Amino acid sequence: MGGSVLSAAVEGRAAPPAAKRGRSAEAAAGGSPRTVIRGESVRSQRLAIIDWLRFSFLPSGTTTETLDLLKRYFALWFPLPVNFVPAQKGMFGYKTSYDVMIWKDAEFMRVAVVALGGTSTGNTMMVDMSGRGCALVSDWQAVYATLQDLDARITRADTALDLLEGFTLEQFDDLYRAGEFNCGGRIPSRRYFEGGHMDDLHANGRTLYLGKKANGKELCIYEKGKQLGDSSSEWLRIEIRFGNKDRTIPHDIVIDPTTYFAGAFIALEDLVECIKTKIKTDQKDVLTEERAIVLKRLTHYLVAAYGKTIYQLAHELGMDYKALYDLLHVPGVPHRLEKSVVADGVNRVHEPARTMEK
Repeated sequence: MGGSVLSAAVEGRAAPPAAKRGRSAEAAAGGSPRTVIRGESVRSQRLAIIDWLRFSFLPSGTTTETLDLLKRYFALWFPLPVNFVPAQKGMFGYKTSYDVMIWKDAEFMRVAVVALGGTSTGNTMMVDMSGRGCALVSDWQAVYATLQDLDARITRADTALDLLEGFTLEQFDDLYRAGEFNCGGRIPSRRYFEGGHMDDLHANGRTLYLGKKANGKELCIYEKGKQLGDSSSEWLRIEIRFGNKDRTIPHDIVIDPTTYFAGAFIALEDLVECIKTKIKTDQKDVLTEERAIVLKRLTHYLVAAYGKTIYQLAHELGMDYKALYDLLHVPGVPHRLEKSVVADGVNRVHEPARTMEK
């Protein structure tokens, strides 16, 4: 069974009995929306995370009133102030949109999009929050309360679990071949991709897809560390991308992502139980690992492309490294570092947020 294969990677510890799939869909399936009491306890350890969230809702007031309402909600979600910037473009059938921006390290970064307008959207509005925005959220109870208050319909929710060491892609592929990803008597489709070069065919990482997004549930397992540029990294990321095709995604997925992650496939129940008993990877550890890998890779590119130029400039400036820094540095954050920088800024002293001029 799945537990015996996966638990072998956790120092031979036998997997405990699979977790029961006690889902509380009732909160989203019926009844009037309720406001969550701030500080209400979360039922499970936050092993899995929400890495993408998209929802729509029917506004009860004017556009201006609703945008102001969303700003007040976002003030509860995020520890940094946000700005709404007109994007001058639509998406997913919506006529127009606003970028939700935060100020960090001398520049604005987008953490979400609010879209509205259009004849095909039923007069609804949509909020689309990427992984960068999800990494910044400091109060998922507030996100849950927002979903409840707006009577929102979640159309996409990605749950993710990071395994920094001790697991391989082959283990999960073996589970698939053994039928452990059976869903209601059906085996999901399988796709496999790899990237590399002649000397190392897997240098850029491999990805295993089970199921399809078009069917409302897709499992993606990939070598995250190698994808970021560290060919020796063991870091695996497992993502389950839930869509609302033929299913209602309950609101409480945002406060209990681990339950929904584990309940999506039988094989993952044993995995989560093994990790709970042995490995407890904090999201801060994951972001630190990502930052280290990306910085190392970017430094390699910098040295390879401009190392000699920097050396000559240093000579021209009499080895005045402060002058060299003043000459070369550009305030801001490289795109590949934005997610870790945004999340890291939550726990650090940062510049006051700026308000964008209209």
